[in-house]
Amino acid sequence: MLSDPLIVTFLTVVRTGSFTVAARELGVTQPAVSQQISRLEAQLGFPLFQRSPALELTKTGELFLGYARRIQDAYDLANNAFSSVFSK
Repeated sequence: MLSDPLIVTFLTVVRTGSFTVAARELGVTQPAVSQQISRLEAQLGFPLFQRSPALELTKTGELFLGYARRIQDAYDLANNAFSSVFSK
């Protein structure tokens, strides 16, 4: 199954509004989620979240969110298209 763990983690944090809840849903530790988000931010070259006083997307994080959703949608389409090929 195709996926990008960094995108999945980012979208889960956005949806849950919490690194801790996202970690629980993803079955990993909270530090692992923090590391994945930091890795994604390093690759992109800008912060995605403002972490204090509350967790919220930065302006660039909001812009990236649309792209992340489209990336995940493309993975989902590919997985759906090829799941029937491999299930035969």
